Amino acid sequence: MWKMTLKQRRRQGELIAHLDELKRGPYSQVPEGYSFGENLEEDEKYDKALESFKSVVEELHELEMTARDGD
Repeated sequence: MWKMTLKQRRRQGELIAHLDELKRGPYSQVPEGYSFGENLEEDEKYDKALESFKSVVEELHELEMTARDGD
């Protein structure tokens, strides 16, 4: 079993909190029947939310891989 440093655990906690915040956001899921391309402002908000979610998940994965490898 691998262990995280205190700094890694703190960052993981921050990332999990940010992920929870993103999940509760109004643009976390595209509503049924929504058509991209009709409203570019709304499309941009959904794209931004998706990019934020992706960024947080990638950083979490990187953090966990670093902790696992012991770097």
